[in-house]
Amino acid sequence: MRMMAVFEKGETLRYIGHLDLMRTVQRALRRSGLPVKYSNGFNPHIRLSFAAPLSVGVVGRRELMEVPVEDGLSAEQFQTTFNAVSPACLQVVYARCVSDEFPTLMSLVAGSRYTIRLYRSEEADRAAAAFEDFMALESYVANRRTKSGENPCDIRPFVKEGSIRKTDEGYEISLETVTFASGALKPSLWLECLCAFAGCEKPHHIIYRDAILALGAGEQLIPMEEYPHA
Repeated sequence: MRMMAVFEKGETLRYIGHLDLMRTVQRALRRSGLPVKYSNGFNPHIRLSFAAPLSVGVVGRRELMEVPVEDGLSAEQFQTTFNAVSPACLQVVYARCVSDEFPTLMSLVAGSRYTIRLYRSEEADRAAAAFEDFMALESYVANRRTKSGENPCDIRPFVKEGSIRKTDEGYEISLETVTFASGALKPSLWLECLCAFAGCEKPHHIIYRDAILALGAGEQLIPMEEYPHA
């Protein structure tokens, strides 16, 4: 049996990298005494995995991890026990037991939803004014960093839909992206491209990942925690 857990990575942890996050979660799991399973070998470690790494600087509102556990552990017990030993900025908000035959979280990743909050400034006004024209482009080539280095890439196909609204603090952009075999689009790169198109510097901002998406019925993107049992 595996435990799928949705957790928050709060603003105070947004500059913590993925490996440090993994070590923090592993320490919390060890302190909790939960019956999680370890790898074999001379240096056993908790068999923990995440759906998709979160970029440094991005707040995770509904991140996903999974860990094999002993049969009989309930989702409620996992959530309560983990949260009791984990800091307030790293809390499980939902847990679900899945069978060992359930697809791995990484194999289900099909996209992400983001909120980009632009704080009031002249740069934010210029970026907001250019938003609709930027979204109407059929293509936009930018240098995208991959394992092989920086390569020119058309980022437009990565963006499924987006919208913008004015707020008391400035603007809020909602963005839904898709993930391909070649990888995913970082929202920070998308914002950089929007501002280059608008001819302005990036305004003061904060980025939130609101959901990691999977393909549901009818090829619709749904939050991964809603993916049905086999």
